[in-house]
Amino acid sequence: MGPVFAEVDIDVPREEIFEYLMDFDTRPFLYGDSVRKFHLLRLESRGIGAGARWQFKRKKSWADSVITSAESPRRVSERGVTGRYNNTATGTEWEMEETPNGVTRVRISYWTVPTGMSKMFDRMTGGSGWHRRRLKGAGQRLREAIESGRAEKADVPVAGGSRHVTGVA
Repeated sequence: MGPVFAEVDIDVPREEIFEYLMDFDTRPFLYGDSVRKFHLLRLESRGIGAGARWQFKRKKSWADSVITSAESPRRVSERGVTGRYNNTATGTEWEMEETPNGVTRVRISYWTVPTGMSKMFDRMTGGSGWHRRRLKGAGQRLREAIESGRAEKADVPVAGGSRHVTGVA
């Protein structure tokens, strides 16, 4: 699936948005009800190398994503995999730019690079409309959280961690 884009204007400095996006604890709130079973890949949820694994509600497939690079305060890049056998590469870019009137424009880009049989199914069914709606919703929730000043973080478990309460989220 080719790149799918969504843009949202947020009335805060882009440094604040960048710091918010560098923390994977905020992703369950941003993705809303389109994902479930969200788990961090490591204890440290911030910075390059931080990532998560979750299941899409609609497709019942799993996805992983890791922050691979960041250019403060302009861009956060994530790479990952999805699909039944985790053989479809994915990418997400969060780009922040200041507009002349002082508002920050956030552009969210998402794409997949399917292989094998999933390439054929991807061309037939696509799914770009669903992903576009998902990205627009994430942009709107990002604006709500940052402009209101709420720290929308969830208690996210770590993948492979103990199911029992240990005091470590």
